[in-house]
Amino acid sequence: MRHGSLSLAGALSLGELAALIEGADLLLANNSGPAHLAAALGTPVVDLYALTNPQHTPWRVPARVLNRDVPCRHCLKSRCPEGHHACLLGVPAEAVAAAGIELLAGASRGAPSRPIAVGANA
Repeated sequence: MRHGSLSLAGALSLGELAALIEGADLLLANNSGPAHLAAALGTPVVDLYALTNPQHTPWRVPARVLNRDVPCRHCLKSRCPEGHHACLLGVPAEAVAAAGIELLAGASRGAPSRPIAVGANA
């Protein structure tokens, strides 16, 4: 990073968060409200996605959806019923950085997302 990080957790209204995301070149997030807000605003997304429900990923925006394939995928649960979170913990930081660099290097707005399974079971 060229500059130090700053936590804005809980400090922004929804409108302020949307303005921040809209002005960003890329959002790196877990599969949560900000990831979907970024997709709605046209901001490319690197989405660390727990494999709970495959239809709830960003769409109509350049995105890379990262996870590690696990036998318990598609459980449709909000919390990991197995307690291991292996679908997220198995994603190496290098894969997240590479996905972000790829999007920043050439993704044009409106391009489809591409799921990427990483790790031992990929």
